Amino acid sequence: MTPPPGNLSWIGFTDEQRDLLESLHFIGNNGWDRNGQTDEMMPRLLDRAAAEGLSLARVKEAMSAVGHSRDELHQLDRWESKRTTGRFGR
Repeated sequence: MTPPPGNLSWIGFTDEQRDLLESLHFIGNNGWDRNGQTDEMMPRLLDRAAAEGLSLARVKEAMSAVGHSRDELHQLDRWESKRTTGRFGR
């Protein structure tokens, strides 16, 4: 992953959405790999994102803009599957 800019500016997002993006970006430092911590946090964070009006597409666009790879972004799809169906996607 390419290091993100020192001061991320999430332009066009509310304060709550920016906080969620910061959290998701921080957790994404390992590519959103599945482990005990992410099993607990990711479905909740994506639930909060949806409640704040942040679609998965917008989350992925924001994460791509700060250097997350296509493979890492695919992990977000898998977490969204876990959030919506209870099963970790492929």
